Amino acid sequence: MSRKDSMAKLPGLHERGGVFQLRVVIPLDLRPAYSGRTKLVQSLKTKDRREASAEGARLRADLLQEFKDKRRAMNPVPAAFLSPDLGRILGERIRSSILKGNLELRTHCAAVLSDIADQLRSKLLIGTPTTPKASPLDGLTDEQLAVLKGLDAQKDGEAAIQFAALRLSAVVPMADTEARNLGLLIDWTTPEARRVLLDCLQMYRETWADITRLDSGLPLPAPAPQRASYVTQSHSRATTLRDVFDRWKVSKPRKQPSTRACELALDLFEKQYGDMPVDQITRSQGDAFRAWLQQQGGASKTISDRFTWIKTLLLYAHRDLELIHRQPWARLSITNRTEASRRPWSIDELRAFFGLPIYTAYAVPFTTNAGADAAYWIPLLGLFTGATVSELAQLRPKDITTNPESPTLRITDEGEDMTTKNAYRIREVPIHSELVRLGFLEYAEAMKAQGKLSLWPALKLRKDKPGGYFSEWFGQTRRAPPVNFGDVPDFHCLRHTVRSAMAEAGFEDSVKDRITGHTVRGSAGTTVYEHPVAILRKAVESIQYPGLSLPRVYQEPAKIPPTKPKKGRAAWR
Repeated sequence: MSRKDSMAKLPGLHERGGVFQLRVVIPLDLRPAYSGRTKLVQSLKTKDRREASAEGARLRADLLQEFKDKRRAMNPVPAAFLSPDLGRILGERIRSSILKGNLELRTHCAAVLSDIADQLRSKLLIGTPTTPKASPLDGLTDEQLAVLKGLDAQKDGEAAIQFAALRLSAVVPMADTEARNLGLLIDWTTPEARRVLLDCLQMYRETWADITRLDSGLPLPAPAPQRASYVTQSHSRATTLRDVFDRWKVSKPRKQPSTRACELALDLFEKQYGDMPVDQITRSQGDAFRAWLQQQGGASKTISDRFTWIKTLLLYAHRDLELIHRQPWARLSITNRTEASRRPWSIDELRAFFGLPIYTAYAVPFTTNAGADAAYWIPLLGLFTGATVSELAQLRPKDITTNPESPTLRITDEGEDMTTKNAYRIREVPIHSELVRLGFLEYAEAMKAQGKLSLWPALKLRKDKPGGYFSEWFGQTRRAPPVNFGDVPDFHCLRHTVRSAMAEAGFEDSVKDRITGHTVRGSAGTTVYEHPVAILRKAVESIQYPGLSLPRVYQEPAKIPPTKPKKGRAAWR
């Protein structure tokens, strides 16, 4: 093989005047960003073929990544939602950019610093001109370092004033550049954007303070564990899977549990492979990661979900960001099995649980995760509606129609911080006559009369999962004496209990789906909202539990004891 043939393995690598160069053609759509140029040519400063090949491959990868970044920056998408993490993400990118420039100045621009020093000498008419050192291993001269310290101190002083005065405009150009590099177009005048800018300004201030400490001979603070160091980032601009995750979580509103679950899966991936470029992830790694996850043990659904989250990021990188030409882990999966099968409650189990003093004497607990009256009513509502614990936990008094002729319960996501799993969950459910007998309508009217915004004012709701805290209380209660249940039945099993009762009464799946909010399958989906109210009421009234006796014990809402002030807290608070 001739020398020229061996060079053909790296596109654009050629020899000129005995020195190797790299030529990379600029894509048509990006040429305006390069002043109309059609190609980039850069000397590799070596006559050695092996060195040229290695350096050329690195440089070509950097330029191709630069093309991707510029394409995203030229076609940003208006951000409809600004994640609380966006300020940190942009701030880290601003910090990386500043540190990269400062590192370049220290390692490659000694001559520039010498020129500045010479200009100062000339003005002051002292000393002799300096000469840059020949070896890059020698670093900066004392005089060059002094010049750099002066420049850095000036920037640090400006950053301190801007932060003290909260001049958010100082970081808008940098924040906008980094947002556009992520493909986001942000209106910086909104309140949400101002919070993002405040995070960026704080990071900008901290970065220059760190650089001045570096000038004094102190090391930079260690980077966050999951992020690459600034030195690594300055030499490699390849988009990593962590970068894809940062873009994914701000691309549209996402629930905090989903974001956290995805990040946990990414942490496990990085534990095995590091923060690697997304275009270097192979199908073989997917198979190996799948095997490794299963070797770690744990619930099969959890293992499967973690693998699926990485596939989600790869699909996003392929389909939405066009960073990779295909999703390399397509059709790879982990089969999960049901560890604890869901089933209806038995009559004996219902008697045991609803035989607790809460339901026989209205002895409600006042802890915030039980929510006083919520501890009595939410399980009963689950028993006669099949609704989920989160759907019931976020109910408001106005969601209850107390008309005795046709009382209904409305499940919706229209309120602030209210959420439903999907469109099928938004529904109105007739209220069972047994709930009316037990006093639920009277309780709802009492909450309306008191002007309460929540049907359960004493219940603490969890962000993005309203019933999370109540579910913990319910689980502790069913496992404790005298009930002593194991993993099943749980609250979700009440949905199966309700469906079984309606199935025994002969109601079709579409009606059961309409009551419980299950996703409709097949042709039933076209008529799910067309069932007459009379049919829905008959279906609800068919929910019967022979052998379960529920006494009426409700008289009025529980009187919540006043909270004792904490030590040191002023009495007026």
